[in-house]
Amino acid sequence: MNSVLSTLKLKCPKCRKGNLFINQNPYALRQLNKMNKCCSNCNLKFVIEPGFYQGAAYVSYALQILTSIVIFNLFFWFTPFTINQILIMICISTIVMTPYYVVLSRSVWLAFFVPFDKEK
Repeated sequence: MNSVLSTLKLKCPKCRKGNLFINQNPYALRQLNKMNKCCSNCNLKFVIEPGFYQGAAYVSYALQILTSIVIFNLFFWFTPFTINQILIMICISTIVMTPYYVVLSRSVWLAFFVPFDKEK
């Protein structure tokens, strides 16, 4: 499994096999940020230091902005929708995608700092 796919599937960046989150479903909102303490396969600790995942907020923000820009351009240039209708669609997509982007941003943030180990 390559690094992009393992990040999208919320897997450990070191071995690409263990799950990052207790519940892999990001829409189980009660367990949204509940991460495993370490990888079940390679024993990598997922919490490197206190406050480590604060940087993931920047990744989440960038993903939301990118999604908004793509939606706006697709609907503005290729459909007859008005600006107000497009903005409503952007708001709906933001609400729907936020839980996934929260967990994905943590996965991306951890992958920035932990290299893949072929031997694990």
